[in-house]
Amino acid sequence: MRPLVERVVRLQRLAVFEAAGRLGSFTAAAQELGMTQPGATRHIRALEVELGVTLFERRPNRIALSAAGRRLHETVGQGFAIIEAGLDRIGAQAEVFVLAANPGVAQRWLVPHLDGLRRAVGDRELRLWLFDRNAELAGGGFDAAIHAGTGDWPGSESALLFPEIVLPVATPERAARLGLDARTPPGDLLGQALLHLDDADRPWMSWREWFAHHGLELPPHSSPVSYNNYALVLQEAIGGRGIALAWRYLVDDLLDQGLLAPVGPEVRRPTSGYYLIWPKGHRDGGVKRLADWLEALIGR
Repeated sequence: MRPLVERVVRLQRLAVFEAAGRLGSFTAAAQELGMTQPGATRHIRALEVELGVTLFERRPNRIALSAAGRRLHETVGQGFAIIEAGLDRIGAQAEVFVLAANPGVAQRWLVPHLDGLRRAVGDRELRLWLFDRNAELAGGGFDAAIHAGTGDWPGSESALLFPEIVLPVATPERAARLGLDARTPPGDLLGQALLHLDDADRPWMSWREWFAHHGLELPPHSSPVSYNNYALVLQEAIGGRGIALAWRYLVDDLLDQGLLAPVGPEVRRPTSGYYLIWPKGHRDGGVKRLADWLEALIGR
């Protein structure tokens, strides 16, 4: 018997654990998996007993992964990503074009232009594959992907779409109330309500890195709440619940519409950017048309 099966009697518990850690809620995990909230909670408790560790810290109105839970969640997420990629390869059909993108890119860029995106991939059926972490791309299974990084992914080719340009943003109302604008010194943001994206296995600039670029250190334990989804971070910022880091090209329309406003200086990281990626040697007509469409969308 494999050690995994011996230690985790019902492997479904790992699926419940992965969903709860990713969504930050037992209730949301239960809804995603089509079970009751008490049922999801029982699976988590049973898994903790089987492993002999506490996987979640229970707090009023929310849960958070413990240190052991974060380590296991990263491992389980990587394993699921590799298995899913393998299943995609087994069931792949020539008429399907799989485009991988993180939720922020999908929400801000792709979904609003879905008709043009469909035309770009030609006659093939478009399948959007949303991923959140680097490891999810490791197993392949996509025709093309849009991801942040340095452009160097093993077994893949890439083309730069736009460089990484990061700036802090908040609602104009919050910015006015706090006396913040694009010329605000970075140090003035220390102590403000900052919206954090958890940076485990993610290439994007974190608040800690943004402050370090300005020679400042973010105090320990400055992020009582962090989110595992960039689209959710932007939603919270637009809702007036804090200051978020934003990426040019992804949020320019929100700035133009006045939904968000700069509250500090931009940081340009020349070694990093958003890239279009495809498996090495597989730049077919669909990938080329997609590249041309994306360049036109960016305005290059």
